[in-house]
Amino acid sequence: MKKLWLKITAVVLCVIISVSLCSCDMINSAIDTVSSLVTPKGIVEDVSLGYCEMDSTQFTYSPHYTSFLCRESYNCLENDKMRELYDMLLESAYFVYPKSFSNAEYKCRQVILLEAQLSEAQIRLVIKALTDDNPQVFWLSTTFGFLVSTAENYTAVQLYSRSHPDLLKEDISKLKDEVNKFFDSVESGLSQYEREKLAHNFILDKCEYDDSLSDALTVPKGKEAAFDPYGVMVDGVAVCEGYARTFQLLSNGLGVKCINVIGESEGELHMWNAVELDGDYYYVDPTWDDKGDGAFMYDYFNINEKQLLADHDFSPLSDEMSDEEICGEGRVNALTSNFFIPKCTSTAYNYYIRESAHLEDYEGEELKEELLNSALNKEKYFSFYIDPKGLTYEYAVDQLFFSYPQYFFKYVDEVNYELPDYSLDKNNLSLYQKEQIFVVTVMLKYV
Repeated sequence: MKKLWLKITAVVLCVIISVSLCSCDMINSAIDTVSSLVTPKGIVEDVSLGYCEMDSTQFTYSPHYTSFLCRESYNCLENDKMRELYDMLLESAYFVYPKSFSNAEYKCRQVILLEAQLSEAQIRLVIKALTDDNPQVFWLSTTFGFLVSTAENYTAVQLYSRSHPDLLKEDISKLKDEVNKFFDSVESGLSQYEREKLAHNFILDKCEYDDSLSDALTVPKGKEAAFDPYGVMVDGVAVCEGYARTFQLLSNGLGVKCINVIGESEGELHMWNAVELDGDYYYVDPTWDDKGDGAFMYDYFNINEKQLLADHDFSPLSDEMSDEEICGEGRVNALTSNFFIPKCTSTAYNYYIRESAHLEDYEGEELKEELLNSALNKEKYFSFYIDPKGLTYEYAVDQLFFSYPQYFFKYVDEVNYELPDYSLDKNNLSLYQKEQIFVVTVMLKYV
């Protein structure tokens, strides 16, 4: 299993109450003070070069489906002033100053939220919500600054871009081109499930996991895109955060409600998704489905909570955390929390339940029919679902492959009788047991 790592550790910052808006870089933990003056109505800053306005990241989407506007984290913010700050920051992200400071990042236009004194924890949660809902705004760094004025009753916040505005304009154009190509290729008449599967498979075909970041403690310069849709759609290389945010972007664009979920897997921070189909939520982990081998392509496609928790754990909900935890530098903080963790109990849209052969009894008629179809197409893998309503998984696997009467090999004999001029090699079969999802995948070889 791939070791995964997320670029969502704590943002360290310092507040200079009197005259400065200050920011700290989360990777290097270096504090850089941006000189500014406090006035009765906000902060006066040097903008002599002028902010560069970025092009919209609005995509063409598909003419056949209505896109879903994701505001799930926005809706979880605790008050209207936090939501107002969210909207202001989203707008300001498209205005980037062309001069960098000592952290080699470029400030976005400052926003002044009047008649409000938000706490540091509230500001962090607003930024978390903004990045949750807007994977298309891929250029924001985890550096930010803020100033709260008790005397004048306002909150000032400044975000930062990791790229110079000229380069950023090129990157936005490249991302839009690739995303629009995907939407243009989508046919009409697809169900939500089919559109979701299309987005999932597109990402797995388009992208490779960046193993070079597996042991990294910080994000190497030039590797930032691996954590967002640009890495997937343009570079074709990403880590789990990039996979999840891209799946969210494409699914929502096709009218399938999709959010991100954060937690741990194999002892590492990890991000995956939850989608809503016909009123029920399902978990999807496109990263863990992309093992470079078709044997595992749908193991985490629309699974329920019980199946997920076999090897995943959730990070806490933000409303269950203290302000100290939200603002902390440890493993759990604002950016590694969840606003909302949907309950996923349904199995109706699980891939294997919907699309693979079901073994309900040892006659195996449906299984034999699907095995024949796979063999006629000379497919490398054959997966089937052992229906827990009629069979016990461990006992069924034993009866199929290991103990007399080894039913699966009898099925192979019947299939071979139907094949034209080649056969399944029943002496050279390998199998993967996936008990948590009641699936067996067999590697097929031919002679």
